Amino acid sequence: MRETEETTSMTTDETSSPTRRRIIKAGVAAGAGVGAAAVVATPAAADPGQPVLIGQTNDAGTAETVLVGGSSANPTLLLGGDDPALILVPTPDANIPQNLPTGSLAVNQSADLIIGGKGGAKAYVNTSRWANRTMAVPPQRILDTRAISTYSAHVVSATTVVTSGKLNANQVIHLTVRNVPPALAERATAAYVNITVANTVSAGVLTAFSSSIAKPQTSSLNWWGPNQILSNLVEVQLGAYNGNTLAFALHVSAATSVIVDVSGLILSAPGKSY
Repeated sequence: MRETEETTSMTTDETSSPTRRRIIKAGVAAGAGVGAAAVVATPAAADPGQPVLIGQTNDAGTAETVLVGGSSANPTLLLGGDDPALILVPTPDANIPQNLPTGSLAVNQSADLIIGGKGGAKAYVNTSRWANRTMAVPPQRILDTRAISTYSAHVVSATTVVTSGKLNANQVIHLTVRNVPPALAERATAAYVNITVANTVSAGVLTAFSSSIAKPQTSSLNWWGPNQILSNLVEVQLGAYNGNTLAFALHVSAATSVIVDVSGLILSAPGKSY
């Protein structure tokens, strides 16, 4: 973990008294060639007693970096330039203290920014939540119970719930979108799926839901008699089933053929690879 902090945002009267601001060491590095510099006689500490060195990773392990002195006009650490000057490396939540000194800064493994607010209160800036991106993808069929073996790569539960091309009444089938790029690489949290029922035998209800939760008492698609073909676009949260991630479930109250096409994804880490 590493910690550092920029003091130029201080608006209180600091010209006559030093300020002491602490940063949780979340793996902070000042990038080379970005014009960052310690501008007071005594440099800020990385490892205890050591200066923060521009262009190098300043890592004190589980300790904290403390910046001492400076003012709004003459800060202890000055960062500038067009390239990123301050990089926070993710730190597990368990390693970040519950109470943070005001001005402390860290980032967790979910990419949420954590700050020490007024009175040391720990606050989260949910950057990962707001970085989600809805992305249309080339439509891809991941299920057609009329040809269940063709879609076995997307089915993560038993296929015995399908008989004669129909999902049996009061049965659940679990599907994954792992094979729909870029769901796996960019951490999909939900999917847009077009669900079609065909060859219905009686009135019924289909429910789509995350594989991580119990079936809710809701409906995603309804039909009212035999020999119908109906469809609906559904946004479904993804979960896990027997260790298989990016999964969701389908339940039907009456036997019917079910076809599922994926047309969009909600990504939590767009543009990143894992």
